[in-house]
Amino acid sequence: MELSKLSLERLEGVDERLKAIVIECAARCPYPFNVSEGLRTKEQQREYVRQGKSRTMNSKHLTGKAVDLYPLTMNRKQVDWSRFEELADLMFQVAGDQDTEIVWGGHWKTFVDKCHFELR
Repeated sequence: MELSKLSLERLEGVDERLKAIVIECAARCPYPFNVSEGLRTKEQQREYVRQGKSRTMNSKHLTGKAVDLYPLTMNRKQVDWSRFEELADLMFQVAGDQDTEIVWGGHWKTFVDKCHFELR
């Protein structure tokens, strides 16, 4: 599958290594996914902390070293909540192929964030 124009725009400012992983993952993935967020401003991050969507002002989104991805149904109209683990497996496979280490928020113990991927 290819990333949508909007997803590609959301990768602007993201570290080139992570961007390459996401683009290759999309090429290999048998179902669509979107990039909901890449680079964030401090103001956006502060608001997410205030809302409880994040717990830190040290997010890797602030430096372009993190992305949030959502697997979609085949018609691209809604999130396919059952596919986060599959998407994570593919992200790790592509990252390994590109000799880049990533972290998945789905492995976190205290604040599980299945849409979040960041460079180690």
